[in-house]
Amino acid sequence: MYVKPLTFPLHIHKALALDRRIAATHPQKPAISKAAANLLSGHRGEESLLYHLNFLPEDDFRIYHYLRIPDENGHFQMDFLLLSLYFFLIIEVKNIYDHVNFDEMGQAYRESADKVEVFGNPVDQVYLQQRRLLSWLRAGNFPAVPIEKVVVFSQDSTYLRNLTNNSTISETVMHRHKFLPMIDLFSKKYTMKCFSNDQLIELSQCLLEAHTPEVYGGVEKFGITMEDLVKGVACPACSGVPMQWKSGKWVCMGCQFKSKTAHWQALTDYRLLIGESINNREARAFLKLNSNSVTRKLLHSQGLKKFGTGSGLRYRLGEE
Repeated sequence: MYVKPLTFPLHIHKALALDRRIAATHPQKPAISKAAANLLSGHRGEESLLYHLNFLPEDDFRIYHYLRIPDENGHFQMDFLLLSLYFFLIIEVKNIYDHVNFDEMGQAYRESADKVEVFGNPVDQVYLQQRRLLSWLRAGNFPAVPIEKVVVFSQDSTYLRNLTNNSTISETVMHRHKFLPMIDLFSKKYTMKCFSNDQLIELSQCLLEAHTPEVYGGVEKFGITMEDLVKGVACPACSGVPMQWKSGKWVCMGCQFKSKTAHWQALTDYRLLIGESINNREARAFLKLNSNSVTRKLLHSQGLKKFGTGSGLRYRLGEE
């Protein structure tokens, strides 16, 4: 059974929206773009593993993607968690190019032609996730169960090097094509049931209820204000901003692309970065429109739910 609480996490949507709405000349643009790219890259790496997970027997595993669980130390997040009646498996996914080395100091670093970049050791990360999940299960009085852990690199071209031949690294870190054979080994290793079907269903419900989506704090982290955001409708063809509303459609002054719905993305960006509702004045300013009636028509055309009356009339953006 495949369960996926979030197909595309909200905090990634917000990171990408912030990147779209910050000018290239803004001093924080490089950091904002890098943060968004890293989040998107990580998510794509996780998606690449889904193909392999689809080959697992449907009745043998419950698979959860991107669970973020609270405990006494805050929250811990698992890229994938596989539950079976016999064992659990935590999967940490890394989408990294170039050479990745694990050295005698317990460091993990990426090595390319011109630089070395040290990053958090994923073996240590998944080990901590294992400990925190075990504590969480104990606190919930669930049966004891073996919890395995692996780190899967989603890029087949990534060159992995275990510089000290550390057996823990060799057993834990792998490319994605090694992932299914490893699960087969775990299935042969653990043959005694630790959970009943009813207990596993109960645990599944508890995990979903405990799941707490990550809140994107990029606006605060980078000190972004409303004045920093690029206003206007972006061209879907060339990303030029702003498009102009002419004769019932949006027109790009750069590439002449025309669209009747290009403002949808702008309103989505507003919802992600500013607020869940908008009034006519705020929409005019963000879409860079001069006409009250045109703005009202565009908001009405999307079938947005309204609340309030008179000058307090607002439109709810997105789903409630």
